[in-house]
Amino acid sequence: MNIEQLATWPIFAKLDEQTLQAIAPLAQAHSYTAGQIIIPEEAPCQNVFLIEQGFVRLYQLSTEGREHVLAYLEPGSLFGLIPILDGQETLATAEALTDVSLCVFPGEQFLMLMHRHPDLALEVARSLARQVRQLSIAVKDLALYPVRARLARFLLSHAESIPPYQRWTQERIATRIGTVRDVVGRLLRAFAQEGLIRRERGRLVIVDRDTLEKIVISEDNR
Repeated sequence: MNIEQLATWPIFAKLDEQTLQAIAPLAQAHSYTAGQIIIPEEAPCQNVFLIEQGFVRLYQLSTEGREHVLAYLEPGSLFGLIPILDGQETLATAEALTDVSLCVFPGEQFLMLMHRHPDLALEVARSLARQVRQLSIAVKDLALYPVRARLARFLLSHAESIPPYQRWTQERIATRIGTVRDVVGRLLRAFAQEGLIRRERGRLVIVDRDTLEKIVISEDNR
């Protein structure tokens, strides 16, 4: 990958030319098919990954086999940083949701570049800060809000948008908001009976946005 291509990605866009020239020779192209595991949870991780094309899901499994989705990553996202930085195991499984093209950087060499180029270290810190903020919001939702409020918040943010990788199923919604499919199904039926949402050609359409917002706000004020 040349420096012009690297500079098109947000995490590298602000780097100076010298830093880009140091990074470019490290880049290696890798491809994964939909459903393929890129990194398993608790495995050693020796690389940093940049998504060029496709979508990646990060999730954790409980001892009972229940999934909790941490993030859906899109092109331009960087992952694999944490085990490279702390030298410990991978926190979550990274799975290709679609066919994926990745730019892979050897972890030790990437870490050395961060030591030598403060502008790269700063952009990596900003990337990690965004991830921490997103995870903090998710933890707050799980700890403080009942499932009904979490589902209302999810619907307000995502119901009327179609993920590029696949449609929102009850199972996928459940893993996103930290519950199980049956609970999501019951609540969706209740919301429909209350006239808050409706199904239209396999999609969920919001009918009463104000009431959904009130469900979220009422939990915020408790």
